[in-house]
Amino acid sequence: MNSSYRTLQVLLAFAAPPHRFTLTEVTQRMGLEKNQVYRSLKTLEEAGFLRTDADGRFSLTPILGVLAAASAGNQPSSLVDIAAPFMDRLAAETGESVNLFVLVGELAVCVDRRDSTQRVRVASVLGQSVPLHAGAVPKAILANLPETERERILSRLSSYPRYTERTVMEPAKLRQELTQIREQGYSVSDGDFDLAARGVGAAIFDHSGQVTGGISVGGPAFRVDDPTLARFTELIVQVARAISRQLGYPI
Repeated sequence: MNSSYRTLQVLLAFAAPPHRFTLTEVTQRMGLEKNQVYRSLKTLEEAGFLRTDADGRFSLTPILGVLAAASAGNQPSSLVDIAAPFMDRLAAETGESVNLFVLVGELAVCVDRRDSTQRVRVASVLGQSVPLHAGAVPKAILANLPETERERILSRLSSYPRYTERTVMEPAKLRQELTQIREQGYSVSDGDFDLAARGVGAAIFDHSGQVTGGISVGGPAFRVDDPTLARFTELIVQVARAISRQLGYPI
């Protein structure tokens, strides 16, 4: 195995949860000599693909999300192209931030956004990749994954970040919420990803009936009261269905 190929294999090792590893943990996963893995890790760090956290673990940087977003946006008749006019109308009608995510492995990656024009707003990061256990779109995606994939993620829930005191970290409780999301067709994020934000999201499906991403709208909690959230819910369900139809989903 030459050094370039080995470095790429080390990078791919971070696709597995919890996506943060020590040198020893990567070495054990790769079955290589520690000094070889160390050189690859430092190369990836210098190139901007990895960073060293305060606890000494290596973790992925947002550059991977940017690459995923570029890949998604480069495909003919991509979700980004199809969703664009719907996002424009949704942002204009609500006055709040609209975000589009695609499913990449076991992560939701933000591939497009429309920022609110209001001074105080919920900001998103293009290319940001997040786990599926918290936030409006991530939970909408998780709820609609095949049961085996959904349960695999739930079994590792303790390894995912607790963003706020409202982030659900109990598998049974989150499983119950996911069932409700599937039944009602939308997901609510009320401080579970950002204490200061409220929003709703809905899954987007492709022609094969598989969940491929999702769309959300939300804003600061002080501005998105219950009646506003209810109005956003009706809109997001309509928009997600319209985009899914454009992708060939028969609804």
